[in-house]
Amino acid sequence: MKARFLTHWTVSVVAAMAAFIVHLTVRMETVQMGYDLGTERKHERELVEQRRLLLLEGATLRQVDRVEAVARGTLAMDVAPPLRVIAVGSGHVAQRISGRVR
Repeated sequence: MKARFLTHWTVSVVAAMAAFIVHLTVRMETVQMGYDLGTERKHERELVEQRRLLLLEGATLRQVDRVEAVARGTLAMDVAPPLRVIAVGSGHVAQRISGRVR
């Protein structure tokens, strides 16, 4: 009877230790996932801020006054004479390109 008790007791202790080890492993994994989630959220906030800044910079670079100033000043461009302007989508594009303007 004593041997049977010791066998049951040993199995119980081993089962309890295994359950405790599984519990600790799951808990540590949960904590690690929490740290990873915090890191990813921080990275997401940085990317959102970077996107906001890039959109703002794009809007600034697309301003008509700025584009005109760069075109005239830096690139020495000027407004094209009306005969050199080709309207996109007009039926006269092929005629203007070939030099047969009517």
